[in-house]
Amino acid sequence: MKFNKYLFLVFLGAVLLWGFRSDTAKDQFQKMKTLTQIIRLVSENYVEDVDMNDILEGAIIGLLDKLDPHSSYISSDQFELINEQFDGAFEGIGIEFNILEGYITVISPIPGTPSDRAGLQTGDKIVRINDKSAYKITQKDVMEKLRGPKGTPVDVTISRPGMDEDFDVTLVRDKIPIVSVMASFMVDDETGYIKVGRFARATAKEIDESLSKLENMGMKQLLLDLRNNGGGMMDQAISIVDMFVSSRDTILFTKGKISGSTEVYRARKSSLDKDYPVVVLINRGSASASEIVSGAFQDLDRGLVVGETSFGKGLVQRQYPLRDGSAARITIARYYTPSGRLIQRPYEDIGDYYTDLGKDSREATDSTLAEKPIFTTKKGRNVYGGGGITPDIFSEMNLDFNESTREILFHPDRPTFQFAGELKNEIEGKYKTFEDFTTSYQLKNKQRNKFFLWLKNQEIDFETEELEENWAYIENRILANVASSIWGKEFLYKKLLDTDKQAQKALLHFDEAKELIGALYSQDPVSE
Repeated sequence: MKFNKYLFLVFLGAVLLWGFRSDTAKDQFQKMKTLTQIIRLVSENYVEDVDMNDILEGAIIGLLDKLDPHSSYISSDQFELINEQFDGAFEGIGIEFNILEGYITVISPIPGTPSDRAGLQTGDKIVRINDKSAYKITQKDVMEKLRGPKGTPVDVTISRPGMDEDFDVTLVRDKIPIVSVMASFMVDDETGYIKVGRFARATAKEIDESLSKLENMGMKQLLLDLRNNGGGMMDQAISIVDMFVSSRDTILFTKGKISGSTEVYRARKSSLDKDYPVVVLINRGSASASEIVSGAFQDLDRGLVVGETSFGKGLVQRQYPLRDGSAARITIARYYTPSGRLIQRPYEDIGDYYTDLGKDSREATDSTLAEKPIFTTKKGRNVYGGGGITPDIFSEMNLDFNESTREILFHPDRPTFQFAGELKNEIEGKYKTFEDFTTSYQLKNKQRNKFFLWLKNQEIDFETEELEENWAYIENRILANVASSIWGKEFLYKKLLDTDKQAQKALLHFDEAKELIGALYSQDPVSE
């Protein structure tokens, strides 16, 4: 304790020096004195011995939480875990998250992970872990409780905006993919599809390789899927946009108050720039770098954006190393799209910052658009500010299933995956190609009843009528898993497109995307 007391005195001395720099700092100085007094009172008088390091760390976290939703403190033992998200591999449940009002709040499930397979959604709060309260959980505890060896289960209780009751999900930990491109394939003879799960250090390289592969297969137009992509590295987002912009247009600019925080990032002309039409898919889980890409495509009229209004994360953090090996990520600037739209969504009420994402009324209507500031694209189209990227074409992904369907889709034993294994030999022997399989095969009444009987034998509770109500979706999940096991993971995503209403709608709008790029490069660049 004595060491900590001396530490407090040194800390107070530093505050005194800082506080007398100007008269305007007097109020802040008084608060710092109060904080130091409280620390001393707790140290000397609290009924139990306490770990003052934890208390001080909590004070630091609380200070940064008051700034905005994305400024944060990183303890020294978290560095390795954070770097893994961009460089290495780790095993866990696969979510981008933040701690809000004391609970783990899902920003987005990482595509292809246990959380994604279990149907976790943006805005979900994890309120219990293994039947113990997760209230006021720390970042360190999140890593300890949710990460773990592949194949081990963790039970979580989910509070979902719009649902009256919490529900339980068992997640079986898995290796979390660190590749950015989850899938790339040809949807038809002309249309390529690339799904990007995150923006890590090699994302631009992975996308460039995928584009080359698809171009060699005859691709003439691209569907770029950024749904549930929580973002990542800004430079990778800029590099990806630059592949498609053959001009010196602004891709992104930032504004801040310190030196180096106000920057303009422009495209570079190259003979290798792509010239085919692009449709970008986004949803409420598309954040940060995903919004840089979709916003630039939209503002520069380089592509059409389809889906739901994106998350709205447009704050630039700089990581400052601290003397004890920890670090502080401080917001130093804001992101703006080429037309001048601020990407960041308002966060005056931080309590609503994530729960707002679950509201049906969040999407653009004539009345909500009337309240948004209007900006213009390179060709003079109106686009809307106010936070996030408002799509050109709105398309909602409605996944409001009944109770039995949720039980089947989110069950930890993954019944649709297991039943697919029962069908694999039959289908593999009958169909030589995925194309033959997907155009000819479906689960008829006999096989559907076999699936229901199999569920009963597995002692999984369900109501037959409820499964029949959502049968097209369940059947698609079974057959997608069959395709994955026979032809590879990319065919999982290809088969899932059959019941993907957002993707199917996006595929109808390539003619408009083609019109956007007509004579585009003859126009003047968009200024910042």
